[in-house]
Amino acid sequence: MVTFGGGARDEETFAPEGQENIPHLMKELIPQATFFTQVVNRGILGHYVATASLATGVYERFDNFADVAPENPTVFEYFRKGLSRPANDAWVIAPCNGFNWIGQSGGGQFAAGYGAQVVLPKHMLASVLAKTVTNPDGLEFLLQDNYEDLLFTPPSVRSDVDLTRLIEMLHLSVDDFAHHAKTLSSPDELSVYVMRQLMRQFAPSLLWITLHDMDVAHTGAYSLYLDGIRRTDRLCAESSRERVAGAMMLESHCRTH
Repeated sequence: MVTFGGGARDEETFAPEGQENIPHLMKELIPQATFFTQVVNRGILGHYVATASLATGVYERFDNFADVAPENPTVFEYFRKGLSRPANDAWVIAPCNGFNWIGQSGGGQFAAGYGAQVVLPKHMLASVLAKTVTNPDGLEFLLQDNYEDLLFTPPSVRSDVDLTRLIEMLHLSVDDFAHHAKTLSSPDELSVYVMRQLMRQFAPSLLWITLHDMDVAHTGAYSLYLDGIRRTDRLCAESSRERVAGAMMLESHCRTH
């Protein structure tokens, strides 16, 4: 599941004058999809609360900037409990600090422990840069946590032990992770890199990633906003191709065993 938005307008995306910015969505993905041309939101407009509404199927109405879990059960909990799936079979790759509670509902309808594991790639990078001798200069743009806040505030590393364990689980070295980050051009590319590592190591049945680059529109940088839309279009297409390739590899592996 790939979600994105960040305030993207019709004028730069699905309207006729904007479709040049999303060629992969228009030519590759929409022909395989059900495209809803009219959507009405009766909840609260905000990236986290809106994404949580997609994960629960209910109009969530909590404060978008509150550090809370969705009230209603998430698809991750239904999936894992209903099919008796282990923790490593459901993951969320979240774009910023506010999304860290999205994997497990807080309403009490599900017991704790059935949610998805949530990965915050920016927190991973912040933790890595705190340990490595690699020069972090020039990587601040990958740590921008919320484009609605014009002041740059690097994400805090609240659970260093878990982050270290996750990096080990993904078979990444601290220096290699920091070195690869230097080759990336945006936070979303960092998220997709982590997504690829999760796919290789765990091949999860349910993987949710939220892309966030186009939210740079809040800074008033129109050219960067367009770049974010075009990058999201490319990353969505690449993720879709890798999903298909992964399914083909899994099918081949099953046949040979």
